[in-house]
Amino acid sequence: MPLIRYPQFCALARAAELIGERWTLLIIRELLLGPKRFSDLRSRLPGISSSVLAERLTRLDEADLVQRAHLEPPAASSVYELTGDGRALEPVIFALIRWGARYLFPARPGEQLEPEWIRLVLAAYARKGRTPAHSFEIRMPAGEREVVVHVAGGAKGTAVAQGGSPADATLVADAEAVLGLMAGILRPADALRQGQIRAQGDLEALSVFPHLFDVTEDRR
Repeated sequence: MPLIRYPQFCALARAAELIGERWTLLIIRELLLGPKRFSDLRSRLPGISSSVLAERLTRLDEADLVQRAHLEPPAASSVYELTGDGRALEPVIFALIRWGARYLFPARPGEQLEPEWIRLVLAAYARKGRTPAHSFEIRMPAGEREVVVHVAGGAKGTAVAQGGSPADATLVADAEAVLGLMAGILRPADALRQGQIRAQGDLEALSVFPHLFDVTEDRR
């Protein structure tokens, strides 16, 4: 299918030409989380055909937003990753996550929620400016593996990254419970008592977790 071109000298029109096709933003979402093989992208994007995925990746490669890379042994796999221009879309994706939340509920039957997406949601809502200087390791079960996210407050605002750094407290919870804690809908003390989360370390620090995020209510 030929690339849609708008006969307009407009930066928004150019952006729409590059990332406005169906599936393209979701491919970028997946690659913001890290390099992925073609098969990984297929499994994370149920409903996309191999031909459409290949076409989108080719166009993103031609636009210098995505490039091929090769992982070193023992993985020894060919993967897709974002270029610098591709990674520059991160704040755009964060803004769209916040805007799209207006239309998120109610959930539709059969929709999936990947725990790894929660890292992007937390980053999209991370509060800017000084936040309480507490850090958390969040561990979310994801089938046979575990998704680990590190959240830390500080003078420059809330930082969200892949897990691995020391933390004041460790939380074990599913994706829905983490979203509830972030939004302040689920109180940490209640979640602990009801078994919705498990925690180790500085349990008193849990009360500040919602204050690390700016979840301003924005209704349609």
